[in-house]
Amino acid sequence: MEIIKNYKSYNDNKSIDELQYNLSLEIDTLENMKLELAFYNHLLDKPIFKEHTINLYERLSDLKHEIQELNTKRIDLLNAIYSHSNHINIKIECDDIACDTFFIKEHDAIELKIFNFNRTVANFKYNLFQYLDSVLIN
Repeated sequence: MEIIKNYKSYNDNKSIDELQYNLSLEIDTLENMKLELAFYNHLLDKPIFKEHTINLYERLSDLKHEIQELNTKRIDLLNAIYSHSNHINIKIECDDIACDTFFIKEHDAIELKIFNFNRTVANFKYNLFQYLDSVLIN
């Protein structure tokens, strides 16, 4: 399942307030994802799977490992966003084109990481739900 293939930046003309608002939305999403990932992990520990499913425990173990990797990436991304959010004030003090360009490139890099992480999470969920649909007891 692939939705959007490429990231496109529209940050050149955004205000500081808009950039900060967008970052705060991403922070909220990533903070809330902690609970969602914990729920998936909890779900995989429940005895709700069909007996005699081939490689069931290996596949569940792989899914738990993927959840752990997503959580690690989520925390790393949150740290990068918090750091960048603190640097937004630098743009307020910028009054030359080179400074603005540097800031926009830094912001675009963060947004690209967010975009790629969201794609990874969407693909994980798609695969998880497909697998669960095939192995859950009816």
